Amino acid sequence: MKAKSENIVIICLICVLLAGIISAVILLCVYDDKRSKGVWWWSGIQNADEYLAFASQNKVTEIYLSVSEFDQDINAFVGKANNLGIDVYALTGNYKMISDRSILESWLDKFKAYQTTSENKFCGVHLDVEPHQSPEWKDATDEQRTAMVQEYVEFVCFVTTAQGNKDIKFDFDIPAWLNFSVSLNGETKEAYKFVIDFASRVFVMSYRDSAEQIYSLAEDELDYANKQNKKLFLCVETAESSEGENITFFEEGKRTLDDQLEKLQKIIKTNCGENFSNFGISVHHMSAWYDLKD
Repeated sequence: MKAKSENIVIICLICVLLAGIISAVILLCVYDDKRSKGVWWWSGIQNADEYLAFASQNKVTEIYLSVSEFDQDINAFVGKANNLGIDVYALTGNYKMISDRSILESWLDKFKAYQTTSENKFCGVHLDVEPHQSPEWKDATDEQRTAMVQEYVEFVCFVTTAQGNKDIKFDFDIPAWLNFSVSLNGETKEAYKFVIDFASRVFVMSYRDSAEQIYSLAEDELDYANKQNKKLFLCVETAESSEGENITFFEEGKRTLDDQLEKLQKIIKTNCGENFSNFGISVHHMSAWYDLKD
């Protein structure tokens, strides 16, 4: 009788142990589901403490910080973000870089000097450089636009393969319609595929205000990135937009944004399966998101 009681106790202990292991695995999976969430930060580092607290509360894991001068204030900001478990990428954007690469090279020189001398380092470079930012895009013909996209793809190739840049991780922002057919190194395919090939990570401006539409708008890019096993982010807008109410969450507010981002994660996980960790979500941009109605 005593032996039987001891066996029951042992079985109960084993069950408790297994339950703990299963719970830990579930928690790890939930954490992994939410680990890739970024935000653009264009507004300088004033109000940094308030914004950083907001970012942390909203489970942001990375910030793309617009930087023109790399100084001690930037070093301090990166340190504060890192202490909250948030990575920081140096952000810059100017369409003129596409045709005048010296603009980016000058900025990269300062970035590299900062990385060499500063305690709190950036995780990489985030480039918001897109061909349609040029004022010439609006009135350009289809042929002219294709030529502009061709030059952009060549720019992406140059930046990511230049000898002095090989140790830098480069993110690129692209619109959800970058399907112009272009050629590079004897190969012809849609422009977005070349960008995904060369970039460390790609961010698709899939600006819509529902999870289904956000996913649908970037489905081709998701499918290609999935096949290439490359990191790709779907991105949403929170600032007021003149392009229509369905472009941004400005009208809906924080609660709807949160609900749709959670739904979007589930859609991505369902469709991307084992490569789910290769995909993330990013919000444009910090001050607009912070100011959204509750």
